[in-house]
Amino acid sequence: MRRIRNIFWIILAIPFLINLSGCKKDEDPFKDGLEPNNNRNEAFELTLGEQVDASIAKGDHDWYSFSIETNGIIDKALIEIINLTEEMELTAVLYDSQGNQFGSFTGNAGINMNISLSTRSSSYYIEIYDKNSEQEGKYELTITLLQANDSNEPDDTFEDAHIVDSYPSGVITGTILVNASDDNQYGDFEFFVLSVDVDKKVDFTLTPDADDIKMNYKIFKEDRSVVVEETEGTAGQILQASVGSGSGGSMTRYLRVGATLGDTGNGNYTISFTQTDVK
Repeated sequence: MRRIRNIFWIILAIPFLINLSGCKKDEDPFKDGLEPNNNRNEAFELTLGEQVDASIAKGDHDWYSFSIETNGIIDKALIEIINLTEEMELTAVLYDSQGNQFGSFTGNAGINMNISLSTRSSSYYIEIYDKNSEQEGKYELTITLLQANDSNEPDDTFEDAHIVDSYPSGVITGTILVNASDDNQYGDFEFFVLSVDVDKKVDFTLTPDADDIKMNYKIFKEDRSVVVEETEGTAGQILQASVGSGSGGSMTRYLRVGATLGDTGNGNYTISFTQTDVK
């Protein structure tokens, strides 16, 4: 069974790939072609989606750098460390572009490791070594950008809000990859801008896909002042609310949608809008 480790962290390349070949008799079989990469300054630069075949000698530390470009959209990168030599208990440590550590994971002997990194555009370092510095062996490392967010992105700011100007809107699908709320201001929000006609109201229904996600919403005026404070549902709850113009004239409102994810990490949801008369 694979042991899976996950991290959800928000922080806000194209070198050649060395193909390893067999060693001569007098060569160290655990000194690979990626060396020297024993510290951050010597980190071997990875290309996303390309596998490197690496070796670790006793007491060795392997450092790698990688860059992720998402045009500012939150996305997920999958770090896979597989096909380990049976006796090795590898530790993988993640650092930001300044060398600040923000995650550390240790697997069981010989067990593959999967680490999920939620990120905006940034650069990172990963350090890999045997936990006890006593074993030597081989492993394969691949980092892949998953393109896990929804097709409405970018829509996590007022400026990039998804425009809803005709009703019924039909069902709009979305994904929240990272917790987003008043308490998590750097999360994966979804903004919608609503045009509400005079003497009309816009009703919306917000439906989570998973039973362990808590959806929330907050409503703003056109000047971005708050109309309705953040309202959060219980796990799996469908939220419904209305935005009405009354007789004062047509208006514009912003709807901010966020969520607190559960253990499943499933942030998928649907939302739909209808416009009816104000009674």
